[in-house]
Amino acid sequence: LEWEGYTEIKMKSDGNCQFRALADQLYQTSDSHKRVRQEIVNQNMSTNSEWGDEVTLRVAADVYGVKIVLITSIKLTPFMEFLPKSQKEPDRVIHLSYLAGIHFNSIHKKRGSGLSSSSGSASMKLQRKKEKEAKKMEEEEKERKEKEKEEKKKEKEEKKKDKEDKKKAKAKVKKEKNEKKNRNHHFHFSDVMSMLEQENDLLY
Repeated sequence: LEWEGYTEIKMKSDGNCQFRALADQLYQTSDSHKRVRQEIVNQNMSTNSEWGDEVTLRVAADVYGVKIVLITSIKLTPFMEFLPKSQKEPDRVIHLSYLAGIHFNSIHKKRGSGLSSSSGSASMKLQRKKEKEAKKMEEEEKERKEKEKEEKKKEKEEKKKDKEDKKKAKAKVKKEKNEKKNRNHHFHFSDVMSMLEQENDLLY
């Protein structure tokens, strides 16, 4: 953070750290955390010292119409953004840090630091690019699996059809043999009858 041109303001670890950090950003004093809590929390969060989470950050972004940039100690998601539903890119941006998944602090740009804005923005762009690439890879993998599934289904259907065709062909051959056998039997019977008739004619 120091290299990026930011300074971190430590918040008390009293269960109100997220609201203290928001209050420090919004009202320039962490002592206004009760006011912030009252303004953004719902019924099950109305008790003092109950921890804030991503839900309360989203609510805070909506209530105050600000973009909240969360700088975390998590390698996979070093940056997180919370935008208000009412507008895509609000004018005001506030910065918080989230350490070890349990504690929030307030982040301020150092005065006279020209590095912080561009460098932080570049880091966030890089993170978004990585997330976009990861999402693309995930979608491609999903598409590949779906295609593979369809191909297996098609192959199974073709095998089933081939089996049915062979069964039909076998039944056809059997039927033709039976018909031929019946014709031959009928032919022999007719010959015998004809011979008997001829013999009768000779006798009379």
